[in-house]
Amino acid sequence: MSVRTNKIALVTGAGSGIGAAITAMLSGEGYTVVLTDLPHVIEQHSHQTLPANVHPLPLDVGDRSSRIEAIETVASEYGRLDVLVNCAGLGRDARLTNITDRDLELTLDVNLIGALSLVRQALPLMESAGGGAVINIASRAWLGIFGSGAYSASKGGLIGATRSLALEIGALGVTANCIAPGYIETPLSATLPAQVLEKTLHSIPVGRGGVPDDIAAAVRYLVCEGSYVTGQVLTVCGGRSIGDPVSL
Repeated sequence: MSVRTNKIALVTGAGSGIGAAITAMLSGEGYTVVLTDLPHVIEQHSHQTLPANVHPLPLDVGDRSSRIEAIETVASEYGRLDVLVNCAGLGRDARLTNITDRDLELTLDVNLIGALSLVRQALPLMESAGGGAVINIASRAWLGIFGSGAYSASKGGLIGATRSLALEIGALGVTANCIAPGYIETPLSATLPAQVLEKTLHSIPVGRGGVPDDIAAAVRYLVCEGSYVTGQVLTVCGGRSIGDPVSL
């Protein structure tokens, strides 16, 4: 375990999947981790045994008052924040010509506006701590995916904002980066039709799907070893963003 036991990390969407893997990694590195997710998810975690340095906290990223309350709780309980990982996200698959205004707004509220609002609120705590790291979990979908225009827009916007943010906060000792996962094996991805899943896996040059720990490893690099890395997009997709593999 790392000696950095006085450092505080907040992870959104940490109740399962990628967020849970990131939480476990940071906990293992010695961080005190504030595990946040929707209230009903946190209620489920209240019945589980968590590591002593992991503390669940309800947070609806799409709700302004919930965001404010969460950061105020971190400030009052810990007085600092060293790492913010925005992992919470949702998608409402539909062509932009068909998506409802409600689903469009909800996608942007959680994936983009909520994430950036949390960064803005967290920065004073990071500055007073002497620096920190902001890591926004984007998606390979920022390149564009048929039928996911709203989701792609939210992730593309998050990447653009993160690059601008890196220029603005570098002097504070705070880095800002994005991780853009490709296909990751989660309970949600397991619901894909078999034909779609087979085609997706075939298109990955390394020959396998990603797992949440692959993303956690990328976060670990940026947090523990990436102090000279900021404003970047780390794509973790097994090479799929390069192109389809060729059989020899």
